[in-house]
Amino acid sequence: MKRNLQKSILLTIVSMFVVFLLAACGTTNNPSTSSDATEKSAATDNGTTSAPTHLNVALFWLGSNLDPAEEWNGWTLTRAAIGETLIQFDENMKLVPKIADTWERVDDTTWHFHIREGVTFHNGNKVTADAVKKSIERSIELNERGQATVPVASMTAEGQDLTIKTTEPYASLLGNIAEPLFIIVDTSADTSKFKSEPIATGPFMVTGYTPDQEIQVKKYDGYWGGAADVDTLTLKYIKDDSTRALALQSGEIDVASNVGRSSLALFQDKSQYTIDEIPSLRTQFVWFNTTNPLLSDPEVRRAISYGIDREMYANTLVGGQAAKGPFTSALPFGYDKITGYDYEPEKAKQLLDGAGFKDADGDGIREKDGKKLTLQLILNSAYESDSIVAAAMQSQLKEIGVELEMTSYEDLTDHQKSGNYDLALTSINTGITGDPQYILDFYFMTGAEWNVGGYSNPKLDEVITRLHSEFDVEKRYALAAEAQQMILDDAAYMFLTYTPINIVSKSTVQGATMYPIDFYLLDRNIKVGQ
Repeated sequence: MKRNLQKSILLTIVSMFVVFLLAACGTTNNPSTSSDATEKSAATDNGTTSAPTHLNVALFWLGSNLDPAEEWNGWTLTRAAIGETLIQFDENMKLVPKIADTWERVDDTTWHFHIREGVTFHNGNKVTADAVKKSIERSIELNERGQATVPVASMTAEGQDLTIKTTEPYASLLGNIAEPLFIIVDTSADTSKFKSEPIATGPFMVTGYTPDQEIQVKKYDGYWGGAADVDTLTLKYIKDDSTRALALQSGEIDVASNVGRSSLALFQDKSQYTIDEIPSLRTQFVWFNTTNPLLSDPEVRRAISYGIDREMYANTLVGGQAAKGPFTSALPFGYDKITGYDYEPEKAKQLLDGAGFKDADGDGIREKDGKKLTLQLILNSAYESDSIVAAAMQSQLKEIGVELEMTSYEDLTDHQKSGNYDLALTSINTGITGDPQYILDFYFMTGAEWNVGGYSNPKLDEVITRLHSEFDVEKRYALAAEAQQMILDDAAYMFLTYTPINIVSKSTVQGATMYPIDFYLLDRNIKVGQ
């Protein structure tokens, strides 16, 4: 009964928060630039004229520029159908041909790719194996993820045949090379202009770019898969979930990705809108800064992990599924073989008692050696689901004597990498290569690029390293399960929910389909229905 009462109070708090959020967003003034305003005409193949088609699409994230070899910018280019990799994942997470039409593993360190005939860059230049080789080499040189994810000993190109030799047996190469960092670009062009106008191979090519605002593209008539039906697109950066929903409702945009869950009810009229919502590979989770003396004790981290109700977050607040570990149940990486944290507030209190944290002054917040168990939680202000879950966490953790002070930022990157936080709430796509190795390498290995919480477990490092040279799929999944359980036993991170993803479009738009990997969004099939 007490737990039900607490849940009722918590839901009331969160409901008030959502109402306030939507009301605040409702005051935003969005000028209408609907695609219906396009009035120019173009000649068709039979000599008649028709109005060129245009769509306005809202992106929830935009990189620092448009050069796919820098940072994570390639994700924008694949979402906008500007750039393509050698191979990519389909809607069932199977690798399918793209720039390469066939591939094979010759031996443990040798891979052969055949580059598809008839593919050209946006400037008309032919895509050869040598062009692909130079593009991959550029990504490896310019991005620290490059050498780490595709450890190349040598590459040779002859005609349309590309051979890659790795420095060691590397079982995850195929999935890694499908990551948008390795979008194929024409390095014979002026690469200094790629920040605003990359020369790639996709069905759309860049015609204009305003940093932090929008990308203008037009269809590439020479696209190897056939020219797109839509003539032009404007891809607008609208980072706030609720603002994207309002822009779609007002007619400013035609297609929006990741509309906030509380706003989906606005688009249930099937005569006006189409919603495509699917389970994603994205995990919402909390980094613990293990260098903080309050969080260096695993018992404290475990207590906090037992003190939150993931099932309620998923079932009632944000949708999706309660999380156990880093990988969703949609991925075959050992989800059914690991044990996570249930909501057990009494157990959490016992662990904090054992760690020496008591509420000595009766104010409801525990302390030890005169220091309050008060922690700073940082989160991204643009993501509705993170804000809702953070409010719920704050309420529940107070019940076990832990105080959360929340601070929102537009971008968490600098704060995370500087260690300027205690807990950081965010979400990542943990299935981006269709394999567990990538995420384990970059987030959990000692000293890894995104192990920003300072977590270290040499035994875990050993298990992850064994993944590199294990080609047997079932053995790889067993190693992934072993690694995940170590992470959970150490309470190094706190996994919350596996969030659903969606794409919402006007009913006149066809071909707007959501993929499990959210660095895909548009392709040549997007069009306006008649």
